[in-house]
Amino acid sequence: MGQNFQGGVGQAAEGDINNFGISISLADANKAESRGLVTAQRKELHELRAKCEELGDDPRDVWRTVHAQLGVTTISEITAEQFFDARNVIRTRLEFLQEEADKRRLVGKVLRVVAEKDAKAEMNNFCELSFGRTQLNNLQKSQLQQTLEFVQHFQPMRQAEVAPIVPKEISIREFLVLHKQSAAALFCFGVLVGGIWF
Repeated sequence: MGQNFQGGVGQAAEGDINNFGISISLADANKAESRGLVTAQRKELHELRAKCEELGDDPRDVWRTVHAQLGVTTISEITAEQFFDARNVIRTRLEFLQEEADKRRLVGKVLRVVAEKDAKAEMNNFCELSFGRTQLNNLQKSQLQQTLEFVQHFQPMRQAEVAPIVPKEISIREFLVLHKQSAAALFCFGVLVGGIWF
């Protein structure tokens, strides 16, 4: 650093002093010094991550999502000002995971009721007409709830039990009246067989 003075001794006016080799960054002057997360904030983020893990999510994926959203590489780089953004990212992921868990539970219920009532074809028809698709995994939660309600209220058509037909006994006279041609053929056959044997 060097200074150059111009003008009278003891007095300095604007433009009389030139400073060389000084670098002042105004961007850093406006930026307040960022502080890291406090313990309570860290604990809250870890609790949210643990809830995601309970729903079957990999904790590393949770942190990768947070890091990508905030532009950091580790949790220690997250500042106190970024805490709310980090919390919102994890909460959004948690809500998505809860929604998926609810959908899996509803699909299981629908399949159990369908198996009990043997109503797979009816369920497929309902889904096709109502939602345009039949695969339960592709339906939204509200659509699965409607499907479950339909299947639970579905009553399978029961076929009336058919009593076995037991022929009643008929007399020889009724047989001859009802089956004239059969009786005539049987009589001729009997005469023919009787003539050959006797």
